[in-house]
Amino acid sequence: MIAALILAAGRATRMGEAKVLLPLAGRTLLAHVVAAGRASRCGTVIVVAGAHAADVRREAEAAGAQVVDNPRYADGMATSLAAGIAALPAGCEAAVVLLGDQPRVRADAIDRLIAAYRATGKPMVLSHYGGVSGAPALIARPLFAGVSALTGDTGARALAARWPDRVAEVALDPDEAWDVDTPDDLARIRQALDPNGRETPS
Repeated sequence: MIAALILAAGRATRMGEAKVLLPLAGRTLLAHVVAAGRASRCGTVIVVAGAHAADVRREAEAAGAQVVDNPRYADGMATSLAAGIAALPAGCEAAVVLLGDQPRVRADAIDRLIAAYRATGKPMVLSHYGGVSGAPALIARPLFAGVSALTGDTGARALAARWPDRVAEVALDPDEAWDVDTPDDLARIRQALDPNGRETPS
């Protein structure tokens, strides 16, 4: 079984509020990502909460995800990734790591990562877009132990740098991987979804 693992524990200092709970096209950023995970070939969806944990838990569970808390979220994204990996079911062979602030990632993008993992046998598959590689990213069980050695705001890219020969990549449309870090980012993504500026239902 492969899990969708959504990192939603950050403090969102540039946004100034819990960005994963902000509305976009009729639901929160987090709900969009959970919906993509549930519509994909992943067998379960797990959200890692940290800052604003109670509100994130409420939203994630309402959207159909399980939740694990990361009390060390202030120490960086690596702790959230480690908390999520530790919470995976015993029979889970891999996790597709998603970011709670990438609401335009679709289920078919997640499924392409899984297909590349199956086809290549590589224990890590990164998304490649806009000249960079990163999340969404699939990490398989042979690399789970390496996650615990990560520190600070590092994740799949740091693992890939350590074992480049164990990495495959899947091309993703840059619009799909659009992350929301600031109020301007949110305004731009809302404008792209609806040029008239309305909050249309998803």
